[in-house]
Amino acid sequence: MPEAVYDAQKNSSCMDGTRVRILGEIFEWIKAPNGRKLCWIPGMAGTGKTSIAKTVCEWANEDAEIMLGGSFFCSRSTGVAGQRDISCVVPTLAYLLALNSGEFCRALSKTIHVGVVSKTVQAQVKELLYTPLSALKDLRVPIIFVVDALDECGGETVDGVVDHTDSHIAVRSLLNELVGMTTSVTFPVKFLITSRPEPQIRESLISKDEHSLITRLHSVDAEEVNADIHHYITGTFNTKLSGKPMLREMIEDSDVRDLVRLCDGVFIVAATVLEHIFGAGPNDPTQTFKGLLKDSRHGLHARAAVQLDRMYRSILENTTGDDQPVPTKDLLRVLARLLSARMPLSVTALGEHLVMEWYDVRASLSHLHAVIDVPENDDMAGLRPVHASFGDYLFDRAPSHIRIPRSFVQDTLMYETQTSTAFGDNLVEKQVAEMTQDVKELGVQRQEVEGEKLMKKHEKVITTGQALLSPCLFRRMTYTLQPSKSVPL
Repeated sequence: MPEAVYDAQKNSSCMDGTRVRILGEIFEWIKAPNGRKLCWIPGMAGTGKTSIAKTVCEWANEDAEIMLGGSFFCSRSTGVAGQRDISCVVPTLAYLLALNSGEFCRALSKTIHVGVVSKTVQAQVKELLYTPLSALKDLRVPIIFVVDALDECGGETVDGVVDHTDSHIAVRSLLNELVGMTTSVTFPVKFLITSRPEPQIRESLISKDEHSLITRLHSVDAEEVNADIHHYITGTFNTKLSGKPMLREMIEDSDVRDLVRLCDGVFIVAATVLEHIFGAGPNDPTQTFKGLLKDSRHGLHARAAVQLDRMYRSILENTTGDDQPVPTKDLLRVLARLLSARMPLSVTALGEHLVMEWYDVRASLSHLHAVIDVPENDDMAGLRPVHASFGDYLFDRAPSHIRIPRSFVQDTLMYETQTSTAFGDNLVEKQVAEMTQDVKELGVQRQEVEGEKLMKKHEKVITTGQALLSPCLFRRMTYTLQPSKSVPL
């Protein structure tokens, strides 16, 4: 699969000076003689996974202390069926390593059999990787294999369509087999896997800390990500306008900071905006840039969101499988309420508001982790879209079979709001009674630290109330817990 090798990819690698800490940690892991042999880099859509994977391949190929065993960049968008066929991954990696290592090539020739491509991924790992690698006597440098966007890979295609159930099983089986292989050998072979945090990967052994070094891109400190995006935008302007100093001077740092805020930690937003600015034909790029910033004061303007919109549509159309090509009404309810909430909610709080069980809410969002940050803790308030443009897309720009109609939000959800508020008020009435009893047990003249303990104990219901409940009931609930005031009992 030559189309899947890293140097055949159109995506750019990381700009010098960006992702410095993450890349440094990856190469420290590669060269470490001991420890875990798998590294998983999950990240929501547009967070820069492919750029990191390509950079690792480029650096490893030039580092005398590392051997790049092989790379496979999965993709649904290239039109190449093999790039989304899981049965092509291991044979490609083995073939590339055989080109680089005569010793491995000789060992592989003794184990390979006709028809290996059609075998299960478990058989492929054993026949094409484990057995020939075990025969190597003198591995002086670590071997690193890189697989990018594994969530975009599936089973064999029939008329260009991937069976989602079979593909998810195959992906999970491959990852579990790699975990089993790397934990049972002593030779220095390591695997770097990037993907969106999809269920078939989250449910595999690679998601366990004891097996993998895990770097979650959507959890990287916001200040670090914003600094990288700022560096990337500034570097792009410096390069594109290198022969036009007067135009470059017109781009002020405050403009760049405005674009960084618009990106909200998502690299693909910066890349999309810059592509739009410098792809606008003979127009002055500085005026295009400033006009775009002006038009995006209330959200990313549609002119700069074309690439993001394509990504959102692909993700949403792949949420429910082949037999259900459009999102269900329950999923649209969850998304509508999540995107219109006044503050980030927890899974539990959202379920209580929609009168749904928490596990039904989590199941509805299970295939949308690429665009929705879903906390692992059901009671943690952190549900949010990867970028604000996702809500704009669903409400305004999405095709009719995906779009959430305004009438759906204003009419149907108005009734649900009344129903769930009554449900929530009843729930919190009980919680208020429990809080009041706690206060009685402490006494009116309690210490501030004791009040803080109560606030922490009832943190979940406070979060629910602030986002969803009627103001008067929320004030009553929080007044009950004030640490420095007497409480009217």
